[in-house]
Amino acid sequence: MALLLVLNPLPFHSPVAPPAQIPGWATDTTPVRQPKMKPEYQVALFKFECNACHGIIPPPANTQVRTVTQHREVVLKHGINTWCLNCHHPQNRNVLVNDRGEEIPWDQPQRLCAKCHGPVYRDWLHGAHGRTNGYWDTSRGEQSRRKCIECHDPHQPPFPPMRPAPGPETLRMGPQGPGEHGEVHNPLRLTGYGEGVAAGYLEPEEGN
Repeated sequence: MALLLVLNPLPFHSPVAPPAQIPGWATDTTPVRQPKMKPEYQVALFKFECNACHGIIPPPANTQVRTVTQHREVVLKHGINTWCLNCHHPQNRNVLVNDRGEEIPWDQPQRLCAKCHGPVYRDWLHGAHGRTNGYWDTSRGEQSRRKCIECHDPHQPPFPPMRPAPGPETLRMGPQGPGEHGEVHNPLRLTGYGEGVAAGYLEPEEGN
């Protein structure tokens, strides 16, 4: 018997997989992008307000797509939106513009996105789209909604391909069947039958 214990011919192999290594980016709450929330352009060590140049340069007289001579680092791939002044105010480049020609503050880009992406903006308002940082229970701490351009590049909104994070290991999470909540039996809810549902059968009701 002692020899069997030492040699251990039938070692135990746990059915639970080893813990998955979660990459740091999967739990990092830092916004994907850190855009400037003010109308500022930087060249080398110098910073300028947009109107510092555009205040003396008249806007183009037509809406035809033309070769960009400045801001060549911007690559516009935003569907059929191929005109800078669809989003930037033609007279005041320190602000954005809505469909009525009214100014939108630079730090409120979600109001600009709502011009074309109404359903997504509605979902963003209700927390179904985008990211919420902080506490769900606001009585415990601050909650903040990240704005569109903190995830999406406004000139090229689609995300590049990303490797998904590992899925949850359910064997480490305990029983996954419906739990008991002590509610009155409801014939329309299968969870009222308890463990029989998880086992693949239903217990007959009394009198049947």
